[in-house]
Amino acid sequence: MRLTAILLMLTLPLAAAAQDRVAMVIGMAAYEGAAVPDGPREDAAALTAALEGQGFDVTTLIDAESEALKKALSDFAFQAETADIAVIYYAGRRIASGGESFLLPIGAPMAPASALRGEGVALPALLRAVGKARQIRLVVLDNCHAAPLQSTSSLPPPEPRQGTLVITSGEVGYCDDSGQSPSIFAATLADALSEPEVEIGTMLDRFRADLRSQSGGKLSVRRFGRLNPIPTFIGRSERADGSNGPRPAWSSLSDDQAADLASLAQRGDTRSQLGLAGILSDKDDRRYDPQTAAELLQQAVATGSPEARFQLAQLYEQGLGVAQDQRRALQLYQAAAERGHAAALNDLGFIHLQGALGQQANSELALDYFRRAADRRHPAAMFNFAAMIDDGKVSGRGAADAALYLYRALRAGDGTLLGLMQEEPNLFDSDTRKALQRKLSDFGFYEGAIDGLYGAGTQAAIRAAFGLALEGPQK
Repeated sequence: MRLTAILLMLTLPLAAAAQDRVAMVIGMAAYEGAAVPDGPREDAAALTAALEGQGFDVTTLIDAESEALKKALSDFAFQAETADIAVIYYAGRRIASGGESFLLPIGAPMAPASALRGEGVALPALLRAVGKARQIRLVVLDNCHAAPLQSTSSLPPPEPRQGTLVITSGEVGYCDDSGQSPSIFAATLADALSEPEVEIGTMLDRFRADLRSQSGGKLSVRRFGRLNPIPTFIGRSERADGSNGPRPAWSSLSDDQAADLASLAQRGDTRSQLGLAGILSDKDDRRYDPQTAAELLQQAVATGSPEARFQLAQLYEQGLGVAQDQRRALQLYQAAAERGHAAALNDLGFIHLQGALGQQANSELALDYFRRAADRRHPAAMFNFAAMIDDGKVSGRGAADAALYLYRALRAGDGTLLGLMQEEPNLFDSDTRKALQRKLSDFGFYEGAIDGLYGAGTQAAIRAAFGLALEGPQK
């Protein structure tokens, strides 16, 4: 494949993306030696109903043993890869061991530590299960049901990776005493999730306020991590013909929704500052005000946000709302990249490949940026790096490596790659095409010949790997 084909990605329209939303709801109650409360079961039922009502594909587990829970989490992780939104709700026991927080399946021992590690499920496994969803990754831990025994250590706080938000119901073991079933926490969350056409940031803020009101101030929400700054509605948005519309932009928010966003931004919410800046920097929006957008992004930069640095770099590069300054733009791209921002790493790859922003073209440096972005699962960067491997530009990497990155890019939702693979598959050499067929076969998407010929069966498998549902392996 010619290296210049990478640049083709900038001019092709994005293919329609799958709009899946998936959830796992877990309720654990029937622990050995404990009274069997209905609480976790009733709470799980309320959350299942709310999420299904919003079009989620929900996996519900009640009183699952260790192997069943681990298998379900593994299956859910694979399913979440091609979902826009992935949500997990857990109501059940959690205990600490060796500085880690463990979920307790039914029948799992709480001691010794070796048995707990073998049969319990470490909290990071829960975070990984949602961790590859394309837009929004949300984990809810109902701490009412997590009260550890007095002999156990306090639970360490969750440490989600960038783009994942964990919310808990306040202090471990603190429950409302209303006797309500489902609990106030679960019922209030279910009501918030059921509300139509509310952006997720506003929805979570209303949930926080409603929970304090419903519980008389006794219950509160604790948040760990941060959602991606992508406008997302829990409810599925459909066009008049019944098909799913494109992913929304911040500028698609109504004036009322934008006002909610502005209110959150004024209170220092970084994601809302980024969203409001997105509205104000859209040239096609009547609310266009790039100067105020730049000011909002400066506020978000002060909180340490790499996304704010990335967006502000774009304004400096184009001279929107600020004086055009390529040097400042490059500094901001680099600052975002230093904090692991995948899109900034990918853009720096292009900057150094093309010699933009006053830089001399440097393909080796570009390659390093593409690799780093690809390893952070940036969809376009995974394609870019695969293309460079295919071109023989990456020492020690071959067709199997290129195919792995192409497969991951498809799973991550790179619509441009989907279009290229369908319209111009011969951009890649035969060995890479065969290796991708093997990869599709390994994951059960393809049963045809490994011949490098991308006929109907291979094309169907590519679409299935992307997340456009097809039943059964394709020949």
